[in-house]
Amino acid sequence: MVWLKTLLLTLGAFIVGGAAVFLALYLDNGPLKQVFGTETRSEAESPASQHHASSPPAPLSEDELPPVEQFNNIPKTKLYDDHVAVLMYHDMSATEKGGDIITPDLFAAQLDFLRSKGMNFITLEQFRSFMEGAPIPENAVLVTFDDGYENFYTTAYPIMKERGISGVSFVITGDFSKKAMVYTPHMTRQEIQSMLASDPNTEVQPHTNHLHYKTSETTDALTAPLVTDGVTESPGTYLARISGDLASCIDQLKSLNKRPVDTFAYPYGLYTPEVQEVVKDAGIKYAFTTTLGLASRNDDPYAIPRINGGSPLVSPQRLFASIYWENKQPGHNLYLPDAVQHSGREDIRSVGVHHK
Repeated sequence: MVWLKTLLLTLGAFIVGGAAVFLALYLDNGPLKQVFGTETRSEAESPASQHHASSPPAPLSEDELPPVEQFNNIPKTKLYDDHVAVLMYHDMSATEKGGDIITPDLFAAQLDFLRSKGMNFITLEQFRSFMEGAPIPENAVLVTFDDGYENFYTTAYPIMKERGISGVSFVITGDFSKKAMVYTPHMTRQEIQSMLASDPNTEVQPHTNHLHYKTSETTDALTAPLVTDGVTESPGTYLARISGDLASCIDQLKSLNKRPVDTFAYPYGLYTPEVQEVVKDAGIKYAFTTTLGLASRNDDPYAIPRINGGSPLVSPQRLFASIYWENKQPGHNLYLPDAVQHSGREDIRSVGVHHK
């Protein structure tokens, strides 16, 4: 029986030793790879640590996003009433690449796919009426472009006009001149006049005059006092500066627009309560953010959400899926992650090329 006693003692030691190893690994999150020769998720790779990571996440690729092929087969039907899917775009090019640049073909395909699914495109004037209580078509969609790039006039607008769609371009009036120090050429006054004469339902609205540049990772020239030679603007100087800039932007657009200049898009989607008050005092009635969602009359009119269609990762199906999902489960969009909703090159453009 000596052999049996030895076997039991050996087995007991193995169990105790194994338990100790697993306990140590559990408490210390030790290197399981060294023990088993396999990988495990480390603390640095956990969702919680990603949320608090100091460095920005790597850009997503299309194969990292949820599939959307199933939305091809959804029949044309009424998805919603009394809401508007306000689409957000920035830049367009057939050759240049970037987080907020889409090709003309993709843009046209998005519009056609949405229409095939029963989406009804409205004008900014219809949006104003809707916010004031008037009815709008079911599945309403409004197309908006930020920054006033020249390719809105040369490329995006013709695509929209061919389909009978009128939208709005939020322009930086300080960049009207072709000599403006910007990364991408902006529309001129003459181009805007030509466009609005051809389609009075298309509008241009303010996006600041000289305040579209970042001053830190979380602020821009609109949302925070400037610091010059180590001295920070006083509250009074700051408010006077941004009020004057917005007034100048609005005044320049009044001579171009036949409709009221009363709608605004915050640069980078950034705003504060102080900025909202300045915007309101300037006569603006509606201000758009980059927050994801469908717009409704219950929204704060100075914090209206939009849905980003202007990323190369947003296929026609993904854009429709995002609208569909925001209607079904607002705020829990599976098909348009935050990294895509807020993707773009705007921060890069603002370094060394915008007004200082």
